Formats: sequence, structure tokens, C-alpha cells
Amino acid sequence: MSTTPREPTTIGENTHLPNLRHLRAVEAVGRHASIGKAALELRLSQPAVTQAVAKVEASLGRSLFERHQKGTCVTRTGEVYLSRVRRFLDQCDAAFIAVTSGEPGRARYVTSVQVRGLIAISISTTFSQAAHVSGISTSSLHRTLRDLEALVAQPLYTSSPMGLRMTDTGATLARRLALALREMDAALDEISSLDGSESGKILIGALPMSGAYLIGAAIARLTERFPKARVVVTNAPYAILFNSLRNGGIDMIFGVLRRPDWDMEITEIPLFTDPYCVIARSGHPLAQKHDITRSDLLGHDWIAPGQGTPRRREYDALFEGQDQRPNMLIETSSMSTIRAILACSNRLALVSRHEVEIDEQLDLLTVLPWTPSFPPATKGISIRSNWLPTPIQRQFVSILKESAQALERDS
Repeated sequence: MSTTPREPTTIGENTHLPNLRHLRAVEAVGRHASIGKAALELRLSQPAVTQAVAKVEASLGRSLFERHQKGTCVTRTGEVYLSRVRRFLDQCDAAFIAVTSGEPGRARYVTSVQVRGLIAISISTTFSQAAHVSGISTSSLHRTLRDLEALVAQPLYTSSPMGLRMTDTGATLARRLALALREMDAALDEISSLDGSESGKILIGALPMSGAYLIGAAIARLTERFPKARVVVTNAPYAILFNSLRNGGIDMIFGVLRRPDWDMEITEIPLFTDPYCVIARSGHPLAQKHDITRSDLLGHDWIAPGQGTPRRREYDALFEGQDQRPNMLIETSSMSTIRAILACSNRLALVSRHEVEIDEQLDLLTVLPWTPSFPPATKGISIRSNWLPTPIQRQFVSILKESAQALERDS
């Protein structure tokens, strides 16, 4: 049986996921503007469809439709909600097509409990942990997953000495369903915005050396304009944030653009260029020189960038072909760690120029008079190609673009 390492997926902490059959009933009523036509398509009675719509409306505390003698009209709330419901159902269908050799019909039989159960298993190592995450009892979770495996006619997970492991099929299905679930999060945020309450959330992944001042200023401007907006920033290496973005765990990655060539799901939006520079503590002996040579750089110990990062490639290129290389006993991509070590030594470090502007202003670090021979890093945001941002998320992206343009003008 083929297995894949577990990728981090998330279940929205407040995700509202009604009965999926009720959602399909709501979608059909909206598409046909008729409860009767929806009932015929779904092969249900009209009272059953009416009851399904009523339950979804009750859970939202909103009316999705207005009933008239000539048919059923969608309210403004209904338009917003149906747009997200359709995206959610389309992604659920696509998820099952991906794992069942092109049979979308099976998605119509999946339940909300099965969706939450599978996602919980994908982020857990034991059934008891998954039961806690999903809010389903352990015995019910076992039964739920067996039913889902019967539906797709393939195993979704296996036990190992290290705990539960997802099969390729299980990992693919869980990832795609987790992405679909984000549409239901967005639906609630967009409905709230109809009342003028911009209280949605933005999940940002920030790379080391991404430009903390720029992202911080953009967040400050957003929350000043929309005090109820919730912003969650996760700082992690690229590989972790890349997986989290593809799984729906975050909405965007901010920092150096470095999408792998094989990926077809992520879109990169360049915002600004950030040149590299060599930094040292304030008062460093090299800070008094008017021109720094490679020999000067070789004469000091360094804090090297982490392996696999763009800065590490430029660092290695800086000393390529030299008989001598700097003494490199420390590797880190943490700006706070670099700052602390430089303050106590004569070491040097290669960083992004905009990342140390505040340190310069506070006279904590100094940028040495050295001009790199390699091009600046291109920084921006990485998003899912089919991402449809909520109003608050669109506002943040707009503010971020404005801030980056101002930064480029002032550079």
C-alpha cells in the first residue's frame, strides 16, 4: 500500500458546515429559482427541500430566499452564500474525481461528518486525537471512516508503529476537502460584511527575512481601518508554509518568491525587490572603511543563511572559487538570532536590505559599504491560483500593494 508523509491540513476552528445534502438542496433551489424544480432534480419531495432550506437559514440566522407566487428569489445574503456554496461543492466534486478515476457522482453521498473526520485523521497520529479534533466519538469516527472508504472503494489511512498514516488517496482527498472547507469560512465572513462589519480573518505565512516592517505596517493599517479584522501570522520556513498554503491552512505567503517549477496550483504576485547587503554590529571595524573588498569579508567569521534558502545560494556564490572560505560555525535564518549574535561579536551576515532598516535607525546594526554582484531578491505574495478573497482579504492585499509601491518609490 502506497503511503505519503502527512501534510498539515486544518479544520477551521469555527467552520460552519451544515448537512451537505441540505447545501445541495439550497444550491439547486438557487439555480432553478424554484423549490419544485430543485425537488425534481434531487428526487426529493418539495417538503423535504423546503425543510433543508429552512435548516440552513436557521443555522445562519438569515433568509436566503424570498418566496413569491411566481417562484423563489435569492436575497442578497443568498447570493453571497450561494456563491461560496457552489465553490465548496465544486471543489468537493473535484476532490472525488481526483481519487475515483473521474466519478464525481460519489461526492453527492459524502456527509459533513465524513469530511471533518477525514481531515481530523489527516492531522492526527491516533484515533483518540482525531476524535478530539473533530468532536466525534472514537467509535463513531471508526465507523465514519469505514463508510467513507467504502464510498471511494480505496483505503484512506493505515496504522504504523509511528501512528496513523494517510494513503496517497487519503492525503489527496483530505487536502482537497480542507481547501473546500475554507469556502464555508469565507461565506460567513462575507455575510458579516453585508452588515458593514468587516470582521473576517486573514491567515498569513511570513518567511524569514520577508520584510517584517512592510508586513507589520500593512497589518497595522488594515486593523486601524477595520478594528474587528482578525489577522493571524505564522512564521516558518518556506517548505512548511508552502504545504500549508496548498492545504488551505493559510491564505498567502509573504516573502521571497520561490515557487517550485512543478507546482501548478500557486500563483505568485511580485510586490518589490529587496537587495542583499552585508551587516555587522554598530561600531564594527569594517564600518569605517569606504570600500569593502572580498578579502575584508574573508577575514571575519560569518553567520551563514540556512541551507536551501535563496540567501544561502548567494552566500555560497559570494565565496565561490576562493581558496579560503570564511569560518562558518553558525547557520540560521532567524533575524532575531542574527541580531543577538552580531551584537556580541565581529561576525558578519548576509541579509535583505529592507529587513534591517529599523536596526539601522536604532543604531543596533550597520550596513557595510559593499555592493553585491548578484541581483536583488523579488518579494511578494504567493496565493492559491483559484483563491477568491473575502472583502477583508481583498482590502489587505490592496494595502500591501500600496505599501510595496511606496517602498519602491522611496528606495
